Amino acid sequence: MKKSILTLAVLASMSSLAVTAAETTDAPDMSDPTAVYTTVGLSYGNAGLDFKGMLMLSSTATQKTGVIFEAKNMLDEDSYHSPDFNQGMAGILGGATKEVSSRSYRLRWGTINTTNGLGWSIDAINAEHPAYGQMTAIQTGPNVTIPIGDNFLIWPIAYVGGVIVEDTGVEGNFITGKPDKVSSDGVNIASAIVTGMVYARYAFTDQLWALGSYSYTTDIQGKSWSDDVLDGGLQMANSKYDLTIGYQVTPTQNITLIYRGDDGEGSDDSYAVGYNYAF
Repeated sequence: MKKSILTLAVLASMSSLAVTAAETTDAPDMSDPTAVYTTVGLSYGNAGLDFKGMLMLSSTATQKTGVIFEAKNMLDEDSYHSPDFNQGMAGILGGATKEVSSRSYRLRWGTINTTNGLGWSIDAINAEHPAYGQMTAIQTGPNVTIPIGDNFLIWPIAYVGGVIVEDTGVEGNFITGKPDKVSSDGVNIASAIVTGMVYARYAFTDQLWALGSYSYTTDIQGKSWSDDVLDGGLQMANSKYDLTIGYQVTPTQNITLIYRGDDGEGSDDSYAVGYNYAF
């Protein structure tokens, strides 16, 4: 409760300060997921406190380049206990568990041609995996802007890359037929993966808009992206989807309602309210 009150107080303080700031006539399109500008934002919901910031690195008449940093569940309110796979099958069957952090971090570098809407990005996501320690998925690929009428835009993205994990060794158990241990020392490339993703935005008015996204990730080599850990996979969700409803309080600040979900086993949908300010 104290964390929630503190978070709401911070959001309210940021909003009151931003209202006093001068509005710019060339404000960015804050509903465009490929727009490059400098911004900071906070959101809070049933999955904890999230931070998002973007820094514009360069800007010309036709090209903009920037970097995005995201930290989700910064207060680690949603940490959970998982079977301790490092204890082997005997430990798992005996109920051995360990606490796993729900924090995750994302770093994305991107560049976009403001004339034709073509862009390229490099995306890296890091989080703690219950079996393999720290896991980082790094992918890169192109994106394109496709207008569908005056108010509707879509952005297809194609990514290819790999998964780096802290532990990847598996030792077999000849009695159970299952892996006796699913970890070993070292840092290894676990899988090569591909992701297909699409953003879609509809602007109801100049102030009110909706932005949705859907992505599907699968493996092309190495460990399965979605198979269970005890079957040698990474046990990650194939599909992820979200919907954001945004209201532009001013051209440089908005309030958002956010919904996120995936098809992962045992994962819950999340809801949050956010505030973003563009400089």
